[in-house]
Amino acid sequence: MKNWLRLSAMGWGLLLATSHIALAAGDAHVTMAASQPRMSLPAGSELHARIYQTVLQYVQSQTQGYPGKVNIEIQPLDSRVHVSACELMEGFAVQGARLWGKTHIGVRCVQTLAKPWSLYVQADVQVWGDYAVTALPVGQGSMLQTTDVVMQSGDLTKLPAGIITDLTMLDGKQAALNMPLGTVLRPELLKSVPVVLQGQTVRLNSTGQGFVITADGTAMQTAKAGQVVDVKVSSGQIIKGVAQASGHVEVRF
Repeated sequence: MKNWLRLSAMGWGLLLATSHIALAAGDAHVTMAASQPRMSLPAGSELHARIYQTVLQYVQSQTQGYPGKVNIEIQPLDSRVHVSACELMEGFAVQGARLWGKTHIGVRCVQTLAKPWSLYVQADVQVWGDYAVTALPVGQGSMLQTTDVVMQSGDLTKLPAGIITDLTMLDGKQAALNMPLGTVLRPELLKSVPVVLQGQTVRLNSTGQGFVITADGTAMQTAKAGQVVDVKVSSGQIIKGVAQASGHVEVRF
């Protein structure tokens, strides 16, 4: 059974903590306590520890803006992996690999008195965050209401691509098919419906710094939530705004 070195990148302080690493040929076992920002390692393991640090720092720099807390599990290098001493290492992306789920991360030595080297480290980049699931069965064609949905927490990398992580993404959406309780919501399970119809009288809300103006007008096109629509007001002027899920049209200056 493979054992993994678990590193947390929460807050992106290095949680490479006081550790004990025992590496035996053909097997690896690592335990860590995330309490101090230094590693206490047996002789011969310091270089491997620096490689793990390089991996963590590289993932940190590349996952800014991910939708959740990033944790990293690294499979320790086999004790039979020997590389020359290195003054400066850097991480790099493996061609075709993504820092999402199980992946490989490259580490190369860029400053050494010996021959430069590079190697690849197996890692599991986990992204823990909230995602939307149905809180009750939802019938095909039903408009999604906030009471129909609940947010759950989990590793987003283990879920289908494109899952809904923000409830505002459900505005103006209806179920494209029948969805049982606990369905993980994805865009392909939903469809947008018009919130403004051509010729419909709509409320136009104009918002600027220090003022709000409301007026009624006539929609010149049919639009879904988030789409731009032209509204003709009583003066005959055409004003562009963004259709809202409420059916209003928002104009910002």
